[in-house]
Amino acid sequence: MAVRYSFECPECHASVELSTTQAGQEMSCSSCMATFSAPKLGDIKKLPVVGGTAEKSGKKRRSNSRSGSPVKGWLFAGGLLLLVINGIAGFLVYQYANRLQVDVDIEQIIAEELKQIDEAPPAEIYGIAAGSTKESFQLEYSETGYRTRNIRSGIMESIAYVCWGVGGVGLLMLLSSFFLRG
Repeated sequence: MAVRYSFECPECHASVELSTTQAGQEMSCSSCMATFSAPKLGDIKKLPVVGGTAEKSGKKRRSNSRSGSPVKGWLFAGGLLLLVINGIAGFLVYQYANRLQVDVDIEQIIAEELKQIDEAPPAEIYGIAAGSTKESFQLEYSETGYRTRNIRSGIMESIAYVCWGVGGVGLLMLLSSFFLRG
């Protein structure tokens, strides 16, 4: 249904109804039969709307129905919530797990091992050496970490990984809401 506007006849001042399709055309008044030119489109849209509706600009009224499905909205909101909350929780738990780790003094550990070797009786050292093979003496060099995990820090680190995994599920939900039709 086209929006109708109220225009005043220049001769008799009676109300004449116009639509935007009649802009600039020659019109005749139904009361006095006088001929006049209808206003231009921009001027018609400034006129009062017939019927008192608030649609003075001539734009179509939007329907009350929302676009999109509720599933799409729930996927988006739930995914965003899971992603943000579990991402932050995983980060905080991981930082806490790092604070639970114990500092290790490598020089002290090496000194204690050398002290045990020096204090060991020669028979024990000979027994160890006699029972070993050439392959057992081929040592690999590996850098020992300066921090070591304890049980609590390991558990907390695992909880952080679980939080990040749930946050990943939230990311998948969020992305799937963009590709869902409806």
